[in-house]
Amino acid sequence: MLNKENLSNYIKSSNILNIDINVIFNLEESGMTLKEKIYNLGIESNIPEKIMEDILKSEEINIILGDFFNETIYYLIDEREKPQLSNDAVTKMLDLACASLEDHINIMMSEDDLKSYVLDFEEKLMDIVPERQVMIGVLPVSIIKSLLNFNTIYLVALIFVILILLVIFLWSFYKPIKYFGTCLLINGIIFVILGSLNNFFSQLVLSQVERLKFVISPFITIILTIWFKCGVLISFTGVFIIIFYIVINRIVINNNKTR
Repeated sequence: MLNKENLSNYIKSSNILNIDINVIFNLEESGMTLKEKIYNLGIESNIPEKIMEDILKSEEINIILGDFFNETIYYLIDEREKPQLSNDAVTKMLDLACASLEDHINIMMSEDDLKSYVLDFEEKLMDIVPERQVMIGVLPVSIIKSLLNFNTIYLVALIFVILILLVIFLWSFYKPIKYFGTCLLINGIIFVILGSLNNFFSQLVLSQVERLKFVISPFITIILTIWFKCGVLISFTGVFIIIFYIVINRIVINNNKTR
């Protein structure tokens, strides 16, 4: 549900690079934007200014930050060790830096030296994440964790049990199809409606939460998007099942008339 691809898209659309870093990490200090912090860390690691500017202007920075914040969020929720960039993100960062070095022929630096500076920069970048308790405070982590780790097998099992019970009580193999299809159609419509209320739910939840709005906001958007897509799928499935029931029911009626 919550992965680096979804977060990369969110980061790109929300322009998170220009958000105060202390707002993102729930700190109380007056600080600088995330973009300024990343730039300064790069300079501290001896990466040339031009190369840091190219990295921050690239499309790949959204993917790298998506990986960074994905690891950060799961660090908060699953009580993991301090987050680390994936090998894919590290490779992208190295490739960006080396490509920029080739473009700036006036920068007198070997590629090996640049790579060592980039690796040092990545370590410093991960160190800006505060301790877990500082960030989460009283945030209901257990509820968020349950939603993220929800196993759909339980839902499928529940549907199967309900179908078996309908067959037993109605003593028919095809009549439960009508009720099942109707339930799917109604639930699908409900999910579509709820999934369309992103602004409403975002304002409602964020008005009650003071901490880590950056973490919660994409989570709300992503889960409502999933609800909307599932609602459309469930609705069409319900319609198909109802049509299937109508066809079967017509066949049974015609057979009874023939007899």
